[in-house]
Amino acid sequence: MNIRFIDAGTVSGLRSQSIYHALGYAQKPFTLNTIVLVTPETPYMCIGFFQDAENELDINYCKKNQIPIIRRETGGGAVYIDDGQLFVQWIFQQSSLPRRVDKRFELFVKPLIETYKFFGIDAYYHPINDVHVDGKKIVGTGAGTIGEAQIVTGNFLFDFDYTTMLNSINSPTKDFRDMIDKNLNYYLTTIKRELEKVPERNEVIQVYRKKCEEILGVKCELGGFTEEELMKIEQVKDKFLEESWLYQTKRKQSKNKLFKIHLGVWIGYINHEFDDGSMSALITMKDDYITDIKLKVNNTERLNYSIQELENSLIGVKMDWELIKQKVKSKVGGMHNNEWVECIYKMKELQLQQTGHGTMARSN
Repeated sequence: MNIRFIDAGTVSGLRSQSIYHALGYAQKPFTLNTIVLVTPETPYMCIGFFQDAENELDINYCKKNQIPIIRRETGGGAVYIDDGQLFVQWIFQQSSLPRRVDKRFELFVKPLIETYKFFGIDAYYHPINDVHVDGKKIVGTGAGTIGEAQIVTGNFLFDFDYTTMLNSINSPTKDFRDMIDKNLNYYLTTIKRELEKVPERNEVIQVYRKKCEEILGVKCELGGFTEEELMKIEQVKDKFLEESWLYQTKRKQSKNKLFKIHLGVWIGYINHEFDDGSMSALITMKDDYITDIKLKVNNTERLNYSIQELENSLIGVKMDWELIKQKVKSKVGGMHNNEWVECIYKMKELQLQQTGHGTMARSN
């Protein structure tokens, strides 16, 4: 069966999110599998279904700078989207995609990767749902079930506004913001950064359509939306405009904060209180290893150990309870020993919770 291929052009940010939701709800057993490509003309922040908008974003900054916030119906984290991105949206029958989510992502990114390669960018699949170039993310993907349809989304990242993304995030400290800035600029790349000459949007779409036909083994026929789908798009847009929809998720405010740069790189700010004071840890973790760490102790008596020596000893250490405990014990001794282990390892526990893996066993 052929695939309907829709170039939806440049539309409002709200419509760019509404399209794949609406097509999911409008899908019938006889609806063709559909690929939509669309560019938002206006910037916006998009949060995952389970996120608390006020906890994740700087609402005042977004309002002041006229950056709308849209809650999607799929999971994942907050992302900044603007006209530097070409959205790719698959709205498929459930039977048309692999049942295993990793295999679904692997299939989805193949034509993206081959299109990037066509233009001279050496992209490759980074399991389970990213595309990288020399260790840097250039495609992030998401998936979910909407209505009866299986949805998978990704993008061609022509350019990226790192500054606006950074300013839109709710950051607990300036150091946390600076750490994100440093890593976001290093670990996220774009077509503009990779190529001297950026291809035209239409040229990318033509190549991508051909790669889809080659990889999926079916013809991608140019098409448009049905009347029912257009009605659904308007209904979804109306829902996304409601404040009750945007702010429906409320979570307990926490001093701890976690930010994912890509699947392998995380930034965490952990605050830990104990009987006679408090401490904090600002950590960068890459592939489960600590690559950067800043520690601070507040409201406590004079320390009998060196914070700097403790920080240096933890660089390159795997985020493992026992390994952290050994390093802390060797530099701290008895004072704040358990407190530092609790504080530092909390980063890993939060990451596991956010990725849906629960918590790891640890010994005390």
